[in-house]
Amino acid sequence: MTKLKRKPETRKKLVSAALKIYTSDDYKKLSIDEIITHANVSRGTFYNHFQTIEEVLSAISHDFSDQMVSDILPMYDILKEPWQRISVGYRLFLVRALLDRKWAMFVTRHEAWEENTLVASYVSKDIELGKSKGNFCIESTEAATDFLMGASAKAIERLIQGVENPGKYIDTQVRMIISSMGCNSETSEMATEFSLTYLRHWAKGTLQGKPRKPNWARNIESKEGNYFLNND
Repeated sequence: MTKLKRKPETRKKLVSAALKIYTSDDYKKLSIDEIITHANVSRGTFYNHFQTIEEVLSAISHDFSDQMVSDILPMYDILKEPWQRISVGYRLFLVRALLDRKWAMFVTRHEAWEENTLVASYVSKDIELGKSKGNFCIESTEAATDFLMGASAKAIERLIQGVENPGKYIDTQVRMIISSMGCNSETSEMATEFSLTYLRHWAKGTLQGKPRKPNWARNIESKEGNYFLNND
């Protein structure tokens, strides 16, 4: 029996349909019937791509994580020092949590941080580079990667729940992450200040090369964005 082909465009339609009708309050009520109606496909087509609603949510979490990395590569990948890359990347994920609650809800799920995600791949390479250059003093790249992934998800969750001073909270998170790589307090402070200044220039369009802003950053001048821009 010939195995049915799974068309990427159909999978995308199903995921997009789920996102359109998803809300953080009643996602458990999300039904296959709703999804196939919005996507205008048959139930059989749905099962050719997913077996359960949970699989759809997992796919969204993974896709959201990968898309975030693709979005930030123009202004992240030009950085050469591992401590710069990790501090900027980490801060960016937390800043987006302030600006895009739906995205944040999905990337608190474990699928957003699995080994086969782009973020895990880039973080692992940056940590390994930091070790080889003598910037990071850690015994295991794998352990350090897992630690950073877990810290990212938890910090995003806390920002969704609300913290008294988001700017200070993010600064503290960045400082601790760099310290956890075995860096001294001077390097941790330098990374914290650098990542904030770098992203402020990016937000204001004054970063060298003027890398484009993704759609989710268009409301960077909002109240939530100003927590980051002004560090109030």
